[in-house]
Amino acid sequence: MGFVLNRNFWGAGIATEALREVLAYGFDVLQLNRIEGGCDIDNIGSEKVMTKAGMAFEGVLRKNERIKGEFRDTKIFSILKSEFDSMSRGGGQ
Repeated sequence: MGFVLNRNFWGAGIATEALREVLAYGFDVLQLNRIEGGCDIDNIGSEKVMTKAGMAFEGVLRKNERIKGEFRDTKIFSILKSEFDSMSRGGGQ
């Protein structure tokens, strides 16, 4: 999933709410066991969206993407179905 949000709406929880719905669809409808995502190492906003949605930081892929002619690092996050289910029952964020 990728997202772009107008700056006027940053910090309102819109992207986090949307990601939680995507996670729910992935686990409940598609019956996935694990969902992962990544963001540029300097993209603090996307990192916050993933952690607020319950995703855990796993590590960094070094220089794995070329963006605007420069190789960049990517932070990787994931969540398991069991973790999502636990959060949905009030055990987390």
